Amino acid sequence: MAILKTIGLSKNFRGLQAIDRLDISVEKGEIHGLIGPNGAGKTTFFNLISGLLPATEGRIYFECTDITNFQPHIITKMGISRTFQKAHIMDKVSVLDNVMAGLHCRTSADVFGTLLRLPFFRSIQEEEMKHRALELLQFVGIVSLAERPASQLVWVEAQLMQIARSLASKPKLLLLDEPTAGMGPAETEQVQGIIRQIHKIGITVIIVSHDIRLVTGVSDAITVIEFGKKIADGTPVEIQNNLQVMEAYLGKKE
Repeated sequence: MAILKTIGLSKNFRGLQAIDRLDISVEKGEIHGLIGPNGAGKTTFFNLISGLLPATEGRIYFECTDITNFQPHIITKMGISRTFQKAHIMDKVSVLDNVMAGLHCRTSADVFGTLLRLPFFRSIQEEEMKHRALELLQFVGIVSLAERPASQLVWVEAQLMQIARSLASKPKLLLLDEPTAGMGPAETEQVQGIIRQIHKIGITVIIVSHDIRLVTGVSDAITVIEFGKKIADGTPVEIQNNLQVMEAYLGKKE
């Protein structure tokens, strides 16, 4: 059963075809890799799925519901969360507060409601949110940094923090955009383990990465795109032996 399906999905930027009639099907419960050369349209695809960009043509289906051009906050509430190549952080508050911010769509709190509620009620809810955020920081291995200002995080720590925040909304589908960018072998192995743990708790994952070893190592299925078009999909072994994929990456046939 496909949790995510695109049909004829296209995105045009004033004549530049970033995504070109792209059909992708992601099965529920799998880790699905999305790879391609620089400029292939991978991040644009994520931006379309998460509602940050409107589609020019085509449809996006999530759990059989057409979510094409839905607003990002609605898509998040429906169960899709994502990370970014460059971590989006609130650098004036703590790491813990950053992760707690990701919980807002799963709580009953809103601006006016919080003001009208009794302090006792607010404190209970805030403590529950804090406890959940600490659990997520523990999950990604940086709970010791909870009270540190987010502005003081190094690159790797910021990437781990945004993974924790993306999990705070209790997603059914998680989009990971270059989760190991700028990381060494040890940090990459740590993130690889986190991805596997996310998969074990029942979350479907789509991972975009230039690290082919990472993608082939964790993915059940892989889709390859070039210039916004799908050129191949299959198992990691099938992709590694696909001549068209080799040509796209190497610029020549082997």
